[in-house]
Amino acid sequence: MQAVTAALAVEYAGLSVNGHVRDHNEDRLGWAALDGDTSFVTPAQEYAIEQAVATSEMGLVFAVADGLGGYGGGEVASGLAIEACLDHTQKNGAGNGRLTSTMRAAFNRANQAIFDAAIGGHGGRKMQSTLSALAITPGEAHLAHVGDSRVYRRHHGELEVLTADHSQVMELLRMHIITPEQAIDHPARYALTRSVGGDITVRVDIRTERLDADDAFLLCSDGLWSNVTASEIVEALAHSPADACAQLVKLALDRGGDDNATAMAVRVREAGQRPEAPQGWRRLFS
Repeated sequence: MQAVTAALAVEYAGLSVNGHVRDHNEDRLGWAALDGDTSFVTPAQEYAIEQAVATSEMGLVFAVADGLGGYGGGEVASGLAIEACLDHTQKNGAGNGRLTSTMRAAFNRANQAIFDAAIGGHGGRKMQSTLSALAITPGEAHLAHVGDSRVYRRHHGELEVLTADHSQVMELLRMHIITPEQAIDHPARYALTRSVGGDITVRVDIRTERLDADDAFLLCSDGLWSNVTASEIVEALAHSPADACAQLVKLALDRGGDDNATAMAVRVREAGQRPEAPQGWRRLFS
């Protein structure tokens, strides 16, 4: 049996393109290490694939954001969302045992940053963004999510969608008012029910999952997932993160490329040791 180490090791890559129709990119992606000052936020236009390997005893956080172009300043909103999320999580997430609370606060910080910038005239007056973040720590995966970008996981060869779209069409689907076939071309498919920066407060979906070696994750904008199938995603995630991003973005471009398409793939080499839950009276003070 292979020994379980405290540290985790992951490989990751990201790719973001304008597409064939848009003249600029309102998607952003980024990542940061929780046990150092290493961080990255994608440039304003197309971002080429770059694969890296990271080992950490604390963890890493990855994020994707898609600015809402209909309100103006979408690229400003998504950039602020990524920067605020990564900055707050990196500064407050390592070693405190309450990473999900930190991620919720990071999303609130991102929401406030966009809201304040809009009021101050730095971008569109009603600019907003989606935001999906994945923080990987030894033995655990923590997610925070608002909007209709998505996080997928390939786990033991099966694909899971770890986020729920906050869109009008998804609400109609949940209430069984429309069918999945009707949802494909429904006029409400791009209308969000939640966004970052759209109001003074934001409701954030939070969840924590067990992390296993060989788990693979995909964070992506709707310009990518709306143009690929679940079987194509699970097949792509069987390859290296760089190859997965290239393969999925190419499919999105080949099928029209009418929106910005962003993919960030993460593969777990070593999951690390999951922390033990406090027992007895210690739980009250943890």
